[in-house]
Amino acid sequence: MAVSAVAGDERVLCRLLDIPDGQARGFMPINREDRLFAVRRGDRVRVYINSCPHNWRPLDFAQDRFLSGDGHDIVCYAHGAHFSIDTGECIEGVCLGEFLIRVPARVENGMILITLALPQIPV
Repeated sequence: MAVSAVAGDERVLCRLLDIPDGQARGFMPINREDRLFAVRRGDRVRVYINSCPHNWRPLDFAQDRFLSGDGHDIVCYAHGAHFSIDTGECIEGVCLGEFLIRVPARVENGMILITLALPQIPV
């Protein structure tokens, strides 16, 4: 699904219902890698740039595979690092204490809105 523009400095990422509760989904593909991903917990959504702070490579090994088997953590499948869904902090692995880059997001009228200007990864 393409991200569409809305008034002001936000754009629609998708409908809340486009992400099953308790799961994650990638968005804004560049070549075969999603630029960002969203994790849904009920009516709450967290959106992050799809890049591990260990070496700034994508976290997922397959499409929409961002969570641990039990769904409790975000996982970098290249290095096995685990991140808190709520904060993006690495809680286990090679980048312990570092953070995923969070994208400001909110839910309004069943739509997930994100900022128009996305944060960038360090170069």
